[in-house]
Amino acid sequence: MSDLQMSMAYMVTHSFTLYPEMYDCPVNMTKVKTERPVLGTYFLVSGLFLILLYTPCFIVMVRSKCRVPAFRVMLILAVFDLLSLSVNSVITGVLDILGTSFCHFPIFIFCAGAIGKGSWMGGCVACILLAVDRCVEVNSKFLLGFLFRKKVFRFVLILMILYWAYSCGFTKPLLFTAEYSSWFFDPKIGKEAYLYHSIDHTINNLVVSLATTSLYIYLCYHLIYKIKYSTSMWLYKSKRQIIMQAVILCTFHAVAAYIYVYMQFFHSPPWLIIIGQLAWQWSNGCFCVAYLTLNQAIRNAVVRMLVPKKLRERFDLHIGIDEHLMNQEQQTTAINTVSVCVKMDSFV
Repeated sequence: MSDLQMSMAYMVTHSFTLYPEMYDCPVNMTKVKTERPVLGTYFLVSGLFLILLYTPCFIVMVRSKCRVPAFRVMLILAVFDLLSLSVNSVITGVLDILGTSFCHFPIFIFCAGAIGKGSWMGGCVACILLAVDRCVEVNSKFLLGFLFRKKVFRFVLILMILYWAYSCGFTKPLLFTAEYSSWFFDPKIGKEAYLYHSIDHTINNLVVSLATTSLYIYLCYHLIYKIKYSTSMWLYKSKRQIIMQAVILCTFHAVAAYIYVYMQFFHSPPWLIIIGQLAWQWSNGCFCVAYLTLNQAIRNAVVRMLVPKKLRERFDLHIGIDEHLMNQEQQTTAINTVSVCVKMDSFV
């Protein structure tokens, strides 16, 4: 059988019926539940919290008039991350609490797994593009810099969206198993696991792991080598933040990618499966944390959007050049007024 028969496209074109030879559940499977309330609560609460943090960042990016290539990639990546967090955190948490697996809600879990897999694979492409963009920023002669030229970049964006659509609709989806609190291609209904192996997912994970690791090593080496003698505090802090982001993003993506490839082909202990699930969650969630802690432009825009101006003035949270200038003008006016009062008092 082909991947197409085991995809969401087959299900949609066959009256929302799954391919029976591969996804027909035994009757006794619907009676078995494995409730994991602690893990479920963690995934549900942390997932909602990360989505709550990510949403204002996404709104700020949508409202922004900035349309440079890197920013547009960040915008698309935010959509992929929010979709992934909905699957690997919120839906995972609910299913863990209920103790339900694929055979309890086959259509729902099949669709959720397809969206989760497609968003992961689309997000991998976006992460590679962001890594390339950072390398181009530190070295304008970087070999892959042509990808961000106007005409070429449009084609790259179209390919990335098509890749996401292909991964969602035309490949084997991930399916949830409550026993391990994770997502597998094998629905665990008694058939041979090799029948469900996803080669496209394996290739994607190996490529993204090697590509992001290589690109971020190049980025960190170039920053340290080129800027190590700089005495500028701003340059030093920027270099440190970029290296920190590179290490965090690369670690989560590489760990999630390698563990999910290993899980597909080899028997994995429960602790390794949970680490893989956590790595998948934080490979999406770490971006909003990085935006709010390390990206001053997005952080300031979020504060301006969420915190009323009166509260910002009261707590001296002057966000943006306009508010800083206004604050300085007010302080200058106050100083001049005091000076005049002092002079008049001395004169009298």
